[in-house]
Amino acid sequence: MDKSIIQAEKECYICRRWYNVRTTSGLEEHHVITGPLRAFAERNGLKVWLCHRHHNEPGYSAHFDAGLALALKAAAQKSYEEKNGPGAHAAWMAAVGKDYLNA
Repeated sequence: MDKSIIQAEKECYICRRWYNVRTTSGLEEHHVITGPLRAFAERNGLKVWLCHRHHNEPGYSAHFDAGLALALKAAAQKSYEEKNGPGAHAAWMAAVGKDYLNA
């Protein structure tokens, strides 16, 4: 995975952020913005490392829990706008078309 702008360490983003546990094995790359915007996510580092349980297992995971998916999208938007400075919100809206910070 190219550098993420959301996280600095290669560890499960959910395990660390929600449970303060450092999970570093069995990690999978998760593009926070998907579908036709996956290339935008790749170019801009809008991805995180997740353990398999938090990536693609039923229950509390990025592909099964809509609330978690929205939280990750909000974190991606926040990181994008902080990294890119003035005008970043307009650029985000032009590319993505949805404001996850004010949803």
